[in-house]
Amino acid sequence: MTLPNQLNKLLMKDSYTIFGQGFVGKNIVKFLKKKNYKVYVPKKGKFVFKKNLNNIINCIGSTNWSDSKALHEGNLGVVEKIIFNNKFKSFTLLSSTRVYLGNSKKRARESDLINIDTKDKNYFYNLLKVSAENICLSLPNKKIKVVRLSNLFGDNFTKQSTLLPSLIRKAVKEKKINIFVNRKSSKDYLDVNEALSVLFKIINKGKYRLYNIAYGKNIELYKIAKEIKKVTNCRVSYTNQNKLVREPIININRVKKEFNFKPKKNLINSIEEIIINYKKNQN
Repeated sequence: MTLPNQLNKLLMKDSYTIFGQGFVGKNIVKFLKKKNYKVYVPKKGKFVFKKNLNNIINCIGSTNWSDSKALHEGNLGVVEKIIFNNKFKSFTLLSSTRVYLGNSKKRARESDLINIDTKDKNYFYNLLKVSAENICLSLPNKKIKVVRLSNLFGDNFTKQSTLLPSLIRKAVKEKKINIFVNRKSSKDYLDVNEALSVLFKIINKGKYRLYNIAYGKNIELYKIAKEIKKVTNCRVSYTNQNKLVREPIININRVKKEFNFKPKKNLINSIEEIIINYKKNQN
């Protein structure tokens, strides 16, 4: 047997079951298939199986803020259904660094206590995410892990998309974007492929059960808008400037030390490429 065939046979021993086919889920499937892993993607709405699902990655999540029931089901309900009703080798829950919103520390690390403001409806999402994490981490199986992902960017052209692709879509199609929060609001942004490169190291070799995957630096919103304007020649307007949203800077020392993780791709320098790919996708 030749070396490439031996390698392919070794890779095919492990299969992955990917729940959720949004931006992250689709990129995970693409990433795994490129490396010759066997990938199973269940039909939407099906969560219970008789067969062993081997390595499960749950990418399902809802940001439907107007529907509390959908928010609950998408971020907590599906986790309960999958983890308590299936056989598996490993289970990885993809959570969000948004759970650190309200963190009083300058840099948010995995060991920090999570603050939930029960009077603020915007924290309901965080509460659901943390509850799902708690279910996973309270179980004794060390192959059950939680990964808190930053705001991932890439070729995200889905209709139900987050802030960045929404801004790009409006800039290209309508030649104008309106920012509804303070221009100095800031978040952490990380290239999706860089995130996936370390995700599978965590799944297979990670010593801990909880990890942050992020760039480690925040970018202010006005800088993103400025770059989009530069590339598309769109108009930018700002309203509701009293609403300042600054997410905590994410501490990534754990993945840095364990896996030598050093993100290289900066969002600002990637915006032109994202816009070019978006335009190609529309043709």
